[in-house]
Amino acid sequence: MTLYIGPGANGSGVAEVMGLLNGINYPQVIGFRTLITKIIGTTLAVSGGLCIGKEGPLLHIGSIIGVMVCWIPVKGIRCLQNDVSKRQMISAGGAAGVAAAFGAPIGGALFTYEISKPNTFWTFSMLWRVFFGTAIAVFSLSVLTSLDLKTPLGLSDTAILKFGTLEASTSSMLDLPAAVCIGIICGLLGTSFIWVNTNLGIYRKKLINTNTKKIFEAVAFAFATASCFFLGVLITKNDCINITDEAQAKDDGVIRFTCEEGQYNTLATLVFNTEGGIIRTLLRLPIKIQEDAFSESINVMTIIIFMCLWILFTFTTYGVWVPAGLFLPGIIIGSCVGLLYLQLMLWCGMEVYQVGG
Repeated sequence: MTLYIGPGANGSGVAEVMGLLNGINYPQVIGFRTLITKIIGTTLAVSGGLCIGKEGPLLHIGSIIGVMVCWIPVKGIRCLQNDVSKRQMISAGGAAGVAAAFGAPIGGALFTYEISKPNTFWTFSMLWRVFFGTAIAVFSLSVLTSLDLKTPLGLSDTAILKFGTLEASTSSMLDLPAAVCIGIICGLLGTSFIWVNTNLGIYRKKLINTNTKKIFEAVAFAFATASCFFLGVLITKNDCINITDEAQAKDDGVIRFTCEEGQYNTLATLVFNTEGGIIRTLLRLPIKIQEDAFSESINVMTIIIFMCLWILFTFTTYGVWVPAGLFLPGIIIGSCVGLLYLQLMLWCGMEVYQVGG
């Protein structure tokens, strides 16, 4: 069996799908080999701990499956084997992939509409059909999740990436400067990512020019990522926080590491956790920060180390020959920026409105 590392096998696939929907013929982006490579590659890359997301590849996987439906050997399906219908199926499949990732059927339909809206194949009736497909995708995920966890079927918080639930009691005028400052910082980080990734792409094209080198680069990044994150956890092994809610701690998947019974390590919880667990932990840390505003219960250096590691490896890993998305890294890095901004305000003695969980 020949190893397939060709067009469409790496990256998120969003740009390639966008090009196809807008009339660009990009060979091998849609195909069975690309589908298998994308599924296996995404699974191994995410479970291997690389600083990438799986939401972009899910859109690509859904788009390929959508096109494959046109070739089901069933009477009446043959009429779908034309360019217009194939683009419609690409849109429907991609929307289902995004909807399953975020548990957002409306968002999935609108996302694929946004990336292909210049096309004339989008009609009002098609939008409703795509929305129905995304709703079925989210419902199917909910059924499978309930069977796996042996819990009652529910339609709330049904997504591959679960953010949990938070309740904000009131807003504050401090929201406006916070949005401006965090937006500027994240915008500068985004600009830096583009500059770094563009220049690395030039060197990669020159140096990583064989399949063997592509595999070696992916393995090297996996080893470097695991080593650096584990080293960071070892450095902060004494950063322990008391568990105040056993049920919530179990839901968020907190990690004890070397802490005493009834405590958990912040960085270990962020590193040795699922994507949803990481984000839920980051979203709940403001509650702990505000409860102990001037204490040492939250080590700010832990958040800085975690954010810097994600920035470093997100900037350099995206472009390695593995399926990789950017939605999740952006959410994680942005959450860290928001946490540091909150801590800075508290250090300055500013009143911050309370957030309830």
